[in-house]
Amino acid sequence: MAFGDGLRLRLLVDGVQQITTNTVSCKIDGQNVPLEALDGLLGKSPGNGNVEISATASILSTGPEYDYWSAVEAGSYHDMQVPMGPKSYIGNGWFDTCEVSQSTGKAAEISFTWRGEFAPLR
Repeated sequence: MAFGDGLRLRLLVDGVQQITTNTVSCKIDGQNVPLEALDGLLGKSPGNGNVEISATASILSTGPEYDYWSAVEAGSYHDMQVPMGPKSYIGNGWFDTCEVSQSTGKAAEISFTWRGEFAPLR
């Protein structure tokens, strides 16, 4: 691998790799609460934290690779994995939003937001 080669984020939903994914974003939020006094910031109070994964995928002529729309509607929990080199984020959560869109001259796309447990990379 050349020095300039970059990692391509992959996405696995319930253990199945999603092939048509165009974009993947994984954000961790500690939800820490700042502790302030008259003389400034004293520290923080640890929050519960959560992880948000957003992705966009092309829709095939047979339909989306995974039925994100129904998962949002059902409110069901799903395992999500985002490998990052030798480690991965692996967590359990739910699909919060789903959107289907298309721009002129482009393939139809489905995008979603998933929210899950605050967990370290393993």
